[in-house]
Amino acid sequence: MNPLRLEQMTIFDVPPEDVVDIAAEFGIPLVSFFTVEGMPGARPVSHLNKHKLLERLRDTPVKVDAVEVFMLRPDPKAFEGEIALAAELGAGTITALNISSHDEQEAADNLAALCSLADSYALRVNLEPISMGQTRTVTEAARLIRLSGAANLGMTLDLLHIVRTGTPLSDVASLDRTLISGAQVCDGPLTPPLDLVEEASNARGVPGSGTFPIAAFLDLLPADIPLGLEVPLKPLRDAGISARDRTRLVVEAMRAFS
Repeated sequence: MNPLRLEQMTIFDVPPEDVVDIAAEFGIPLVSFFTVEGMPGARPVSHLNKHKLLERLRDTPVKVDAVEVFMLRPDPKAFEGEIALAAELGAGTITALNISSHDEQEAADNLAALCSLADSYALRVNLEPISMGQTRTVTEAARLIRLSGAANLGMTLDLLHIVRTGTPLSDVASLDRTLISGAQVCDGPLTPPLDLVEEASNARGVPGSGTFPIAAFLDLLPADIPLGLEVPLKPLRDAGISARDRTRLVVEAMRAFS
């Protein structure tokens, strides 16, 4: 199986250093973190609270793989503090979304500018197509990547958004595999809910509990890319199930696909 990455979104109700401890406990080699505000209830890493996290990272084999999430905008310099923090944490990539730009050339230019800034910190950028954004499908993301002309750029494939945009897996199979730099997995019903944001942020399913084509999706991924466990389980959190026990559910379910 691809190397697993515990996404902060899965257990964003605990301090960042606890995410590292939980990942280490379950033998997960990689983690991701938010450094940018924007998700209600999240506890992003900041220059003010980074010290405990950096200490914990020094004491465990767990590595920060990705930092998120950076919305495309004309002047990415506004994010430079967070991008510098991503580099300080040892991340290799930052995640970008195109939420607001309807014009493809404008989005490509903004993406190129973000990639240039990230490159100055030796970071790659992964563009993630999402069902609630302007760049929604893997085909649109591949086109935007080509149009940007950036070399330090790839794509994160989130199975939730592949399903929610009605993207056939044949579109994933037809991608240039060198573009696929990361993936994220969860489960759910094929029929979409009324509120896609609520589902994505709080109510994804444990792998194997729904009808998403997880096994077929995994077969299409390059073997060496990180596989993010992005499964926020708000109903279980509200019921008092600990972050550790929620992670256990997700990890054990995911490893059943190996």
